[in-house]
Amino acid sequence: MIEPVIRALMPRCCLVAVLVVPALPAAADIDFSILRAGTAAAAGTSATASQAVVVPEESPEDWYRRATALDRPGANASDLASAFYWYAKAADKGHTDAQTNLAAMYAEGRGVDLDGLKAARWYRRAAEGGNVRAQYNLAVMYHLGQGVNQDFDDAIQWYENAARQGDANAMNNMAFMYGMGEGVAQSNVEAYAWFALAASRGNADAAENRDLAAAEMTPEEQRKARERYTQLEEKMGL
Repeated sequence: MIEPVIRALMPRCCLVAVLVVPALPAAADIDFSILRAGTAAAAGTSATASQAVVVPEESPEDWYRRATALDRPGANASDLASAFYWYAKAADKGHTDAQTNLAAMYAEGRGVDLDGLKAARWYRRAAEGGNVRAQYNLAVMYHLGQGVNQDFDDAIQWYENAARQGDANAMNNMAFMYGMGEGVAQSNVEAYAWFALAASRGNADAAENRDLAAAEMTPEEQRKARERYTQLEEKMGL
């Protein structure tokens, strides 16, 4: 399941902000035939009616994988409804990837009615459980006011939590907030440092923004920005 790309308004000066919701992991086909009992033992003897048949108990991971097998590009309404059911079953047991995908289905109205509030609630549950995709997506919702009231403080909190786990998109969006002065004091130095951090982890938009930001800075500001970049790497533990 591919989550939507969200592009913010063009910022002042030259920064190009791209809020990208990362794609979900590819679904895998699951073979559940091993759960069907009744096969004779290797010696060739068959089970009798009096023998108990032991069926392995399914886990939240089994339910999650079953959901991802159904939740695929081009899936029909029936498959999406089934995927939603299995995601919900796993999510209720604390499976954070299932919670994140369930939230995405609510956010997109895929297999269920569109409901931004429920999307935010499930993203929060997964984010609090340490799921980096959920942390980033929840930050975007707070940043843009989608499904929740716009709250820059919460956006910064969840962007930073995702950034600590190495999420380059979260780093890029933190830079954007500093460049625009959204929820923080506007700072070209901080914006450059966060863009540089995201660029060092492969974010092409951040690399472009870093260079554009540098062109607007004095040599002294550039020096401070490079120092701040080093400090951020240490702070993030990256």
